[in-house]
Amino acid sequence: MANEFKVIGTSIADTNLNTILTAGAESTFIVGSIIIANTTAGTDSTVDLYINDSDQSTDYQILTDEAINRTVSREILSRPLVLENGDALKIQAANANVYDVIISYLDRNRN
Repeated sequence: MANEFKVIGTSIADTNLNTILTAGAESTFIVGSIIIANTTAGTDSTVDLYINDSDQSTDYQILTDEAINRTVSREILSRPLVLENGDALKIQAANANVYDVIISYLDRNRN
């Protein structure tokens, strides 16, 4: 079993529901940090965050209409979040090209 610390970042380019992180078939992810930053100087906006439970085939909303105003960043987690194999984090922004997201996590790979 390999344990690897990882970080990914993405810019949210549209207002669709976007998958930003998915735990692989042989992995459990322990998400330690989710930072969402409004990178614009002129746009206040809101964002929703979901976890998809692959066992239930259901999206559960964990952040609703969170206002992250212009040039502000926010740490979303107060405790670690576990993603089992196939589970995913998804995000939807009210405005396109406003938010960057950075996620740091531990990948506990069973290979």
